[in-house]
Amino acid sequence: MTIGLLLLDCFISESQSLKDKRSVLTSLTERLRHEFNIAIAEVEYQDQWQRARLAIVFVNTNWRMLQSSMSKLTEYVDRDHRLEITNTETRQLC
Repeated sequence: MTIGLLLLDCFISESQSLKDKRSVLTSLTERLRHEFNIAIAEVEYQDQWQRARLAIVFVNTNWRMLQSSMSKLTEYVDRDHRLEITNTETRQLC
């Protein structure tokens, strides 16, 4: 079994409050959970209304498949006009 971690740093330019940020992130995380069957959480910048760091966990038996899934998810998020990905980081945990 292989576990992959994808960290996405995001900038939400149109957010004017934490409520705006939560609205964008809630919508996005629900769509990602449904589309990719992943575990996702905001892990940093909870008190900043235009920044977010999302941690996304994937499980598979094949590292290449995980990398492909991470790439597809990153492209999916990148198409969301409400936010901009400023940094990505991937890690193989097992």
